[in-house]
Amino acid sequence: MVDDPQRNFRSHYYEKVGFRGVEEKKSLEILLKEETIALSKLQTFVLRFPLPALFRPLVWKVLLGVLPVHKDAHEFVVRQKEEQYQDMRHALVVMRYIDNNSSLPNIFLNMHQMEEGRLLLEEPEELLPADQNYVTIATRMTEMMEDEVFTFFLCEEFHRRLQEPKFKESIPQMIKRLVQYLQTEDQTLYTHMLNTGILGALPCERWFGTCFAHILPEACVQRIWDKVIAGSYRFLVFVALQLLVTFSRQLLKINNVEGMLQFFCNLPADNVDMLVTKATELWQKQGSP
Repeated sequence: MVDDPQRNFRSHYYEKVGFRGVEEKKSLEILLKEETIALSKLQTFVLRFPLPALFRPLVWKVLLGVLPVHKDAHEFVVRQKEEQYQDMRHALVVMRYIDNNSSLPNIFLNMHQMEEGRLLLEEPEELLPADQNYVTIATRMTEMMEDEVFTFFLCEEFHRRLQEPKFKESIPQMIKRLVQYLQTEDQTLYTHMLNTGILGALPCERWFGTCFAHILPEACVQRIWDKVIAGSYRFLVFVALQLLVTFSRQLLKINNVEGMLQFFCNLPADNVDMLVTKATELWQKQGSP
Protein backbone atom coordinates (compact mmCIF):
# COMPACT_ATOMS: atom_id res chain seq x y z
CA MET A 1 0.00 0.00 0.00
CA VAL A 2 1.42 3.37 -1.06
CA ASP A 3 1.74 5.95 1.73
CA ASP A 4 -0.68 8.86 1.50
CA PRO A 5 1.48 12.02 1.22
CA GLN A 6 -1.47 14.17 2.32
CA ARG A 7 -1.92 12.14 5.48
CA ASN A 8 1.81 12.20 6.23
CA PHE A 9 1.89 15.97 5.74
CA ARG A 10 -1.08 16.44 8.09
CA SER A 11 0.46 14.21 10.74
CA HIS A 12 3.73 16.13 10.58
CA TYR A 13 1.87 19.45 10.78
CA TYR A 14 -0.22 18.32 13.76
CA GLU A 15 2.92 17.31 15.64
CA LYS A 16 4.60 20.64 14.88
CA VAL A 17 1.70 22.66 16.28
CA GLY A 18 1.14 20.45 19.32
CA PHE A 19 -1.68 18.19 18.14
CA ARG A 20 0.31 15.00 18.10
CA GLY A 21 -2.65 12.84 19.02
CA VAL A 22 -5.15 14.04 16.41
CA GLU A 23 -4.69 11.08 14.07
CA GLU A 24 -4.72 8.63 17.00
CA LYS A 25 -7.92 10.18 18.37
CA LYS A 26 -9.61 9.70 14.99
CA SER A 27 -8.53 6.07 14.94
CA LEU A 28 -9.98 5.51 18.40
CA GLU A 29 -13.26 7.18 17.45
CA ILE A 30 -13.59 4.88 14.44
CA LEU A 31 -12.78 1.84 16.57
CA LEU A 32 -15.43 2.70 19.15
CA LYS A 33 -18.10 3.40 16.52
CA GLU A 34 -17.97 -0.16 15.19
CA GLU A 35 -21.05 -2.26 16.00
CA THR A 36 -18.70 -4.89 17.41
CA ILE A 37 -15.68 -3.31 19.06
CA ALA A 38 -12.45 -5.14 18.24
CA LEU A 39 -11.14 -5.86 21.73
CA SER A 40 -7.59 -6.74 20.68
CA LYS A 41 -7.31 -3.56 18.59
CA LEU A 42 -8.62 -1.50 21.50
CA GLN A 43 -6.06 -3.06 23.84
CA THR A 44 -3.29 -2.39 21.34
CA PHE A 45 -4.34 1.24 20.97
CA VAL A 46 -4.32 1.89 24.72
CA LEU A 47 -0.93 0.24 25.08
CA ARG A 48 0.58 2.26 22.25
CA PHE A 49 -1.00 5.70 22.66
CA PRO A 50 -2.25 8.03 25.41
CA LEU A 51 -5.96 7.51 26.07
CA PRO A 52 -8.02 10.73 25.74
CA ALA A 53 -9.98 11.41 28.95
CA LEU A 54 -13.24 11.75 27.01
CA PHE A 55 -13.10 8.09 25.95
CA ARG A 56 -11.71 6.63 29.18
CA PRO A 57 -15.01 5.58 30.84
CA LEU A 58 -16.23 3.64 27.80
CA VAL A 59 -12.83 2.14 27.03
CA TRP A 60 -12.36 0.91 30.60
CA LYS A 61 -15.87 -0.59 30.66
CA VAL A 62 -15.20 -2.55 27.47
CA LEU A 63 -11.65 -3.63 28.36
CA LEU A 64 -12.74 -4.79 31.81
CA GLY A 65 -15.77 -6.62 30.45
CA VAL A 66 -18.29 -4.44 32.29
CA LEU A 67 -19.85 -3.75 28.89
CA PRO A 68 -19.78 -6.28 26.04
CA VAL A 69 -18.02 -5.60 22.75
CA HIS A 70 -21.40 -5.84 20.96
CA LYS A 71 -22.86 -2.34 21.14
CA ASP A 72 -26.42 -3.46 20.45
CA ALA A 73 -26.35 -5.22 23.86
CA HIS A 74 -25.20 -2.16 25.83
CA GLU A 75 -28.64 -0.83 26.64
CA PHE A 76 -29.79 -4.19 28.02
CA VAL A 77 -26.60 -4.65 30.06
CA VAL A 78 -26.89 -1.15 31.50
CA ARG A 79 -30.42 -1.89 32.74
CA GLN A 80 -29.31 -5.20 34.25
CA LYS A 81 -26.35 -3.61 36.03
CA GLU A 82 -28.53 -0.83 37.44
CA GLU A 83 -31.08 -3.33 38.78
CA GLN A 84 -28.37 -5.52 40.28
CA TYR A 85 -26.70 -2.54 41.93
CA GLN A 86 -29.93 -1.16 43.40
CA ASP A 87 -30.93 -4.60 44.72
CA MET A 88 -27.58 -5.02 46.44
CA ARG A 89 -27.64 -1.54 47.91
CA HIS A 90 -31.20 -2.00 49.15
CA ALA A 91 -30.25 -5.30 50.80
CA LEU A 92 -27.39 -3.61 52.67
CA VAL A 93 -29.74 -0.86 53.88
CA VAL A 94 -32.29 -3.40 55.10
CA MET A 95 -29.55 -5.33 56.94
CA ARG A 96 -28.35 -2.01 58.40
CA TYR A 97 -24.86 -2.31 57.02
CA ILE A 98 -25.10 1.09 55.33
CA ASP A 99 -27.07 4.29 55.70
CA ASN A 100 -27.12 7.79 54.22
CA ASN A 101 -23.82 8.61 55.93
CA SER A 102 -21.91 5.66 54.46
CA SER A 103 -19.16 6.54 51.99
CA LEU A 104 -19.27 5.06 48.51
CA PRO A 105 -15.95 3.17 48.88
CA ASN A 106 -17.25 1.45 52.01
CA ILE A 107 -20.60 0.73 50.36
CA PHE A 108 -18.74 -0.81 47.44
CA LEU A 109 -16.65 -2.92 49.84
CA ASN A 110 -19.76 -4.23 51.57
CA MET A 111 -21.28 -5.09 48.19
CA HIS A 112 -18.04 -6.79 47.19
CA GLN A 113 -18.01 -8.82 50.41
CA MET A 114 -21.67 -9.73 49.95
CA GLU A 115 -20.96 -10.92 46.40
CA GLU A 116 -18.17 -13.12 47.76
CA GLY A 117 -20.36 -14.46 50.59
CA ARG A 118 -18.18 -13.08 53.39
CA LEU A 119 -20.15 -10.14 54.73
CA LEU A 120 -19.44 -10.10 58.48
CA LEU A 121 -21.97 -9.32 61.21
CA GLU A 122 -19.52 -6.91 62.81
CA GLU A 123 -16.96 -4.74 61.06
CA PRO A 124 -13.45 -6.08 61.79
CA GLU A 125 -10.93 -3.90 63.58
CA GLU A 126 -8.57 -4.18 60.63
CA LEU A 127 -9.36 -4.99 57.01
CA LEU A 128 -7.66 -7.80 55.15
CA PRO A 129 -4.90 -6.54 52.80
CA ALA A 130 -7.05 -7.37 49.76
CA ASP A 131 -9.96 -5.41 51.22
CA GLN A 132 -7.67 -2.48 52.05
CA ASN A 133 -6.58 -2.46 48.43
CA TYR A 134 -10.20 -2.66 47.32
CA VAL A 135 -11.14 0.42 49.35
CA THR A 136 -8.12 2.30 47.99
CA ILE A 137 -9.07 1.43 44.41
CA ALA A 138 -12.72 2.30 45.07
CA THR A 139 -11.76 5.65 46.58
CA ARG A 140 -9.76 6.57 43.49
CA MET A 141 -12.36 5.21 41.09
CA THR A 142 -15.14 7.29 42.67
CA GLU A 143 -12.99 10.37 42.11
CA MET A 144 -12.47 9.50 38.45
CA MET A 145 -15.94 8.36 37.41
CA GLU A 146 -19.36 9.99 37.70
CA ASP A 147 -21.77 7.08 37.27
CA GLU A 148 -22.12 5.41 40.68
CA VAL A 149 -23.43 2.13 39.31
CA PHE A 150 -20.71 1.58 36.75
CA THR A 151 -18.04 2.86 39.11
CA PHE A 152 -18.84 -0.10 41.36
CA PHE A 153 -18.65 -2.62 38.54
CA LEU A 154 -15.40 -1.11 37.29
CA CYS A 155 -13.98 -1.50 40.81
CA GLU A 156 -15.15 -5.10 40.92
CA GLU A 157 -13.57 -6.10 37.63
CA PHE A 158 -10.35 -4.15 38.13
CA HIS A 159 -9.83 -5.55 41.61
CA ARG A 160 -10.68 -9.05 40.38
CA ARG A 161 -7.89 -8.84 37.80
CA LEU A 162 -5.44 -7.80 40.48
CA GLN A 163 -6.46 -10.84 42.55
CA GLU A 164 -5.98 -13.34 39.74
CA PRO A 165 -3.20 -15.91 40.28
CA LYS A 166 -1.53 -14.76 37.07
CA PHE A 167 -0.99 -11.30 38.55
CA LYS A 168 -0.29 -12.25 42.16
CA GLU A 169 2.21 -14.93 41.18
CA SER A 170 4.07 -12.45 38.97
CA ILE A 171 4.71 -9.97 41.80
CA PRO A 172 7.96 -11.58 43.11
CA GLN A 173 9.38 -11.52 39.57
CA MET A 174 8.26 -7.91 39.14
CA ILE A 175 10.07 -6.95 42.35
CA LYS A 176 13.18 -8.76 41.15
CA ARG A 177 13.05 -6.87 37.85
CA LEU A 178 12.63 -3.58 39.72
CA VAL A 179 15.79 -4.22 41.73
CA GLN A 180 17.72 -5.13 38.56
CA TYR A 181 16.56 -2.03 36.72
CA LEU A 182 17.36 0.20 39.71
CA GLN A 183 20.89 -1.16 39.87
CA THR A 184 21.30 -0.28 36.19
CA GLU A 185 19.60 3.12 36.28
CA ASP A 186 20.93 4.49 39.58
CA GLN A 187 23.78 2.51 41.13
CA THR A 188 24.26 5.04 43.94
CA LEU A 189 20.63 4.86 45.06
CA TYR A 190 20.61 1.07 44.71
CA THR A 191 23.68 0.73 46.96
CA HIS A 192 22.29 3.14 49.55
CA MET A 193 18.91 1.40 49.73
CA LEU A 194 20.58 -2.01 49.89
CA ASN A 195 22.94 -1.03 52.71
CA THR A 196 20.21 0.61 54.79
CA GLY A 197 17.77 -2.29 54.40
CA ILE A 198 15.27 -0.06 52.62
CA LEU A 199 15.46 -1.96 49.33
CA GLY A 200 14.11 -5.15 50.86
CA ALA A 201 11.33 -3.27 52.67
CA LEU A 202 9.83 -1.39 49.73
CA PRO A 203 6.01 -1.69 49.86
CA CYS A 204 5.89 -3.14 46.35
CA GLU A 205 2.96 -5.47 47.01
CA ARG A 206 0.88 -2.51 48.13
CA TRP A 207 2.08 -0.40 45.19
CA PHE A 208 1.27 -3.11 42.67
CA GLY A 209 -1.91 -4.24 44.45
CA THR A 210 -3.46 -0.78 44.12
CA CYS A 211 -1.54 0.25 40.99
CA PHE A 212 -0.22 3.25 42.97
CA ALA A 213 -3.71 4.58 43.73
CA HIS A 214 -2.78 5.47 47.31
CA ILE A 215 0.36 7.54 46.69
CA LEU A 216 0.12 9.25 43.29
CA PRO A 217 -2.22 12.01 42.07
CA GLU A 218 -5.38 11.15 40.14
CA ALA A 219 -4.02 12.24 36.75
CA CYS A 220 -1.01 9.94 37.15
CA VAL A 221 -3.11 7.03 38.38
CA GLN A 222 -5.45 7.28 35.39
CA ARG A 223 -2.58 6.91 32.96
CA ILE A 224 -1.11 3.98 34.92
CA TRP A 225 -4.46 2.22 35.08
CA ASP A 226 -4.92 2.69 31.31
CA LYS A 227 -1.91 0.47 30.65
CA VAL A 228 -2.77 -2.09 33.33
CA ILE A 229 -6.40 -2.38 32.22
CA ALA A 230 -5.16 -2.85 28.65
CA GLY A 231 -3.11 -5.81 29.87
CA SER A 232 0.36 -4.60 30.85
CA TYR A 233 1.23 -5.55 34.43
CA ARG A 234 4.88 -5.06 33.53
CA PHE A 235 4.27 -1.32 33.23
CA LEU A 236 3.97 -1.16 37.03
CA VAL A 237 7.64 -2.11 37.36
CA PHE A 238 8.69 0.96 35.39
CA VAL A 239 6.40 3.24 37.39
CA ALA A 240 8.00 1.92 40.58
CA LEU A 241 11.46 2.37 39.10
CA GLN A 242 10.75 5.91 38.02
CA LEU A 243 9.23 6.66 41.41
CA LEU A 244 12.55 5.76 43.04
CA VAL A 245 14.74 7.48 40.46
CA THR A 246 12.63 10.66 40.42
CA PHE A 247 13.04 11.11 44.16
CA SER A 248 16.59 9.75 44.34
CA ARG A 249 17.96 12.91 45.96
CA GLN A 250 15.44 12.75 48.82
CA LEU A 251 15.76 8.98 49.27
CA LEU A 252 19.54 9.20 49.60
CA LYS A 253 18.99 11.25 52.78
CA ILE A 254 16.79 8.57 54.37
CA ASN A 255 18.57 5.87 56.36
CA ASN A 256 15.78 3.73 57.78
CA VAL A 257 12.65 1.90 56.67
CA GLU A 258 10.30 4.03 58.76
CA GLY A 259 11.55 7.20 57.13
CA MET A 260 11.16 5.67 53.69
CA LEU A 261 7.56 4.58 54.33
CA GLN A 262 6.72 8.02 55.70
CA PHE A 263 8.25 9.68 52.64
CA PHE A 264 6.13 7.66 50.24
CA CYS A 265 3.00 8.51 52.21
CA ASN A 266 3.66 12.22 51.65
CA LEU A 267 5.28 12.55 48.26
CA PRO A 268 6.36 16.06 47.25
CA ALA A 269 4.44 17.45 44.28
CA ASP A 270 7.63 18.28 42.37
CA ASN A 271 8.23 16.17 39.27
CA VAL A 272 5.26 13.87 39.89
CA ASP A 273 3.56 14.89 36.64
CA MET A 274 6.55 13.76 34.60
CA LEU A 275 6.94 10.50 36.48
CA VAL A 276 4.45 8.49 34.40
CA THR A 277 5.71 10.04 31.15
CA LYS A 278 9.27 8.94 31.90
CA ALA A 279 8.08 5.52 33.04
CA THR A 280 6.20 5.14 29.75
CA GLU A 281 9.26 6.10 27.72
CA LEU A 282 11.44 3.60 29.56
CA TRP A 283 8.76 0.87 29.29
CA GLN A 284 8.53 1.44 25.54
CA LYS A 285 12.32 1.47 25.24
CA GLN A 286 12.43 -1.91 26.99
CA GLY A 287 9.94 -3.37 24.50
CA SER A 288 6.57 -2.66 26.16
CA PRO A 289 4.00 -4.64 27.26
